[in-house]
Parts: sequence; structure tokens; C-alpha cells
Amino acid sequence: MSDPKPFPSVVPGRRGRSRAHAAGHAAAARLQAAHPRTLIWYGETSGWFYAMDTSGLPISPRLDTLARLLWQRAGGHHRGVGAR
Repeated sequence: MSDPKPFPSVVPGRRGRSRAHAAGHAAAARLQAAHPRTLIWYGETSGWFYAMDTSGLPISPRLDTLARLLWQRAGGHHRGVGAR
């Protein structure tokens, strides 16, 4: 059985379905790496960032605002990649 072909709009090696939104998806992926217990994504239609955790579903048009909220929910402790 062969592997299914990707959608024509998928950019190989990048997140998202189009080049126009690849930066938003990549930014969400970086924040996701810092918060592994939270599901984070970029909405192509809305242009907003979303995060789902046990506390709810916060949304923000700005990634830095969402990052600050997640940091506060974590008790002000950064759990990021490379953090000590």
C-alpha cells in the first residue's frame, strides 16, 4: 500500500496548508514546544492563535499575548525547551 499523497497546497517541511500561513503555524509550533501539555495552533481563517489546556480555550490575535497567558497559568514558571 502506498503512502497517501499530501494535499496540493501543503508546503513540504513546513506547518500549515499554505505558504501564506506557514509563519503563523511555525510560531505556534515554537510555543507548543515550550508548553508540551497544551495544544496550540494557528487558525488560518481567523489569523488568531489558540491554546487548549485543562483551564479552557484561550484565543488571541497576538502570539505574545497568548504566551504570557500560558506563562501565568503555569505559575510563572517557564517549561520551555532548553529551560533549566
